[in-house]
Amino acid sequence: MNRLLLLLLLLLPFALGARQTAHTPVPLRDARQDSTSTPLPDAQFPPEVVSVTGEKIDVAKLAKERRIVVVTLKATWCQVCQRQLARIKKQLDQIKYCSVTFLVLAPGPADELKAIQKRTGFPYPFIEDQDLKIGQEMRLVLSEKDQELIPAIFILNPDRTVGWIQLGRNPISYGDAQLLAEIDCGDWI
Repeated sequence: MNRLLLLLLLLLPFALGARQTAHTPVPLRDARQDSTSTPLPDAQFPPEVVSVTGEKIDVAKLAKERRIVVVTLKATWCQVCQRQLARIKKQLDQIKYCSVTFLVLAPGPADELKAIQKRTGFPYPFIEDQDLKIGQEMRLVLSEKDQELIPAIFILNPDRTVGWIQLGRNPISYGDAQLLAEIDCGDWI
C-alpha cells in the first residue's frame, strides 16, 4: 500500500500540470503529525558509517561541524537518481563556502555504487545501506522486497535527526532548487 501511495504522489505533479505539490519539503512539525508515512524527525542517522571505499565517517562529529546533506538513491539502476547527483555536482560552487558536505545513501551492491560514483564524478562518500538498516531507521524504505529506498534529500541537524527533507524526484522535478534555497548561507563575505 505504501508503494502505491508513493507512486501516486510521484505522479501527482503530472496530473496537476507538473506542479511540485508532491515534492514540497516536509517541515518537522508536519512530519511529526504524520509519523506513519514520513521519516521520523527524531530518528537519528547512525553516528558512524563506512563508505563503499572503506572510509570510516564519524557522522556524529561531522554533523556538529558541518551541515550534512544526505541524498538517497532509490536503487543502483535509478537513472533519475544518478542525474540528481550530476545536477547537484554542477551547483557545488554555489555552496562551497557554506560549510556543507554530502553523503549518498543507497542500497548496494557496493561495486555498483563505486561505478555510479565514478560515472557521476560526485565527490562525496557513497554509503551502502546493507539490508536497508539505515533506511528502516530513517523510515525511508520504499520496498524491502526490491531493496529500494524512497528518493529523498535531507539535511541532518547536529544531533543527526532530520532538520529538512525533500521527498521524491522525477525527470521534471529533482528538488535541487529547494535544497539550494534551504542551504542558503547568505552573503558569506
